[in-house]
Amino acid sequence: MDPIDFLLSRPVIIAMAIAGAAIASVGPGVMKKLHWGGAAAQRWVTRLGYAITWGSVILFIAAGFFPRPDSL
Repeated sequence: MDPIDFLLSRPVIIAMAIAGAAIASVGPGVMKKLHWGGAAAQRWVTRLGYAITWGSVILFIAAGFFPRPDSL
């Protein structure tokens, strides 16, 4: 399987979206509860989750421009 086909596959895009949302929403709360890092680290984790989520959005859009061989 080509790496581009793998990145543009539906399971990868969905997994990135779910992982990014989980990191952005749960990550800072868990860090605060376990006393890991400070406010700056929590903001960094939130931004990391947003970046992963936006990456899935970009891949979703890109997947629309690349025809799948099985759909022809």
